[in-house]
Amino acid sequence: MVIDEEVLLKNTAVVKEYKAGQIIFSENSLPKYYFQIKSGLVKLNTYREDGSEFIHSLPSKGHCFAETFLWSDMPYCINAEAVIDTIIIKVLKDDFMNMVDQNKNLMQNLLKHNAERMFYRHKMLATLSINNPSQRIYKVLQFLKDYHQITEPFKFLVPFSRQQIANLTALRVETVIRNVKKLEQEDLVRISEGRIYL
Repeated sequence: MVIDEEVLLKNTAVVKEYKAGQIIFSENSLPKYYFQIKSGLVKLNTYREDGSEFIHSLPSKGHCFAETFLWSDMPYCINAEAVIDTIIIKVLKDDFMNMVDQNKNLMQNLLKHNAERMFYRHKMLATLSINNPSQRIYKVLQFLKDYHQITEPFKFLVPFSRQQIANLTALRVETVIRNVKKLEQEDLVRISEGRIYL
């Protein structure tokens, strides 16, 4: 976890439950809270003009999200939505800034977390530039497997639906379905009961 939950709770944090599909914040709203996930999964996304969705990231238990917006007066340029029932620890912006100002270690933890996220984002951007859809899908899934530090073949259960993979890779869901089958034929992934293993 980025910041110990007890530290947050001692500094005016509140715990809020969000149901699957519930909006945490919307694009163009102003940042008012530090958010850290106690349990569940959140998607940070944007919608294109044609109504299609692009998922920027899927933070989960122990991760914070959108905290960098607290250091500016700019509105969010993304949405945050609970993917499954999710519990989030929230701290008001002013209280969070006071907490960070008084504790150098908290800032170090945030900077480390942001460095790891920047690494992820740059890797994902490079992957999204791959023109071959099956290779793009495979590289994204391989990156997720590496992130979870699973090395054995076909032991990583991909935690996303075909639609979520499409949203992550900027591909159509039909393209994902077709190319996942192709990856299975090439013995790069296994499919069992509709779930993808890498």
